Amino acid sequence: MQTVSDTAKGASDFANGQVNSFLDNVEDLTKALKDVDSPDIAKLRAKVKIALAAAKSAVTDTASQLRNQAQQVGRQTDTFVRDNPWQVIGIAALVGLAVGIFASRRYD
Repeated sequence: MQTVSDTAKGASDFANGQVNSFLDNVEDLTKALKDVDSPDIAKLRAKVKIALAAAKSAVTDTASQLRNQAQQVGRQTDTFVRDNPWQVIGIAALVGLAVGIFASRRYD
């Protein structure tokens, strides 16, 4: 069974991979422009390198924060369920009843 922490890690890894792929493509583009001898291009290339470094750092920090928050929510949920099992069973029963009622309705 997959835990909340595992799900959050998988989602953050996927998002992190997508952002890193984009950043790598931008980095490849700046490398391709290194042969252009225009001063404006050189300034732009320097700005892009600084922005890339900042973006990579931000992605790493954000993924770490999301993972920590998901783990904390998972621990809090686990504690609540262990401390209040009958309330959780009641809530689950009500949700199941509501889903059953809505699923059984026919729209003509």
